[in-house]
Amino acid sequence: MQLDSDSLSLFATTGTCVAALAVAVAAARRVRWRTLASQQPEFHRWAVCAISLMVLWSIRTDVPGAPGLHILGVTAVTLVLGLWPAVMVTLLAQAVTGVLGGDIAGIPINWLASSVIPIVVTEAWRRLVLKLLPADPFAFIFGSAFFGSALAVSAASLATLLFGPPAAFGQGAVPSWGGFFLLVAFPEAFINGAIVTLLVVQHPDHLAGYDAAYRVRRQV
Repeated sequence: MQLDSDSLSLFATTGTCVAALAVAVAAARRVRWRTLASQQPEFHRWAVCAISLMVLWSIRTDVPGAPGLHILGVTAVTLVLGLWPAVMVTLLAQAVTGVLGGDIAGIPINWLASSVIPIVVTEAWRRLVLKLLPADPFAFIFGSAFFGSALAVSAASLATLLFGPPAAFGQGAVPSWGGFFLLVAFPEAFINGAIVTLLVVQHPDHLAGYDAAYRVRRQV
């Protein structure tokens, strides 16, 4: 979801800028930049994820009085790269789309709401799935990818809407909050789940979350 910075108060814009800067600094300190520079496959994964997000986020639908809707794709990126690399890649993608869209002031709040929050939800849910469900590919695919992406986009949508309920609800464009979350959760779950399924079958080594999960299980 994309918020227009013109609809935000100065307090919200300033506060999210400070928060975004703190998160960006924390993520930059935890990313292994030497590994990224020395290992070409890792760099390629970063590049593919960043470009894919830019394309996804540039294709959106606008509802009058509501934030713009688009597929996030953040869950798949998090499962591919890991927590902190996903934070940095989404920052890059959000910065580029914000500049191209002419809304630089909206970059911090959109990054926090549509990237950082779903990334944290995805990682927390992945760890819970790892703890509670059996160590098999189906648990990872359906638990972490399908349901994880649905939860992540719902959290992102809620965070975005908390900055002001859109007028679209009053106009009847969306029947209810529950209907709205179902509307955004199903396609998000399907797309992210399909991507992760293909990677689990063809290239499981490209999934940082998948490898980490099974490594922990084998040690146990």
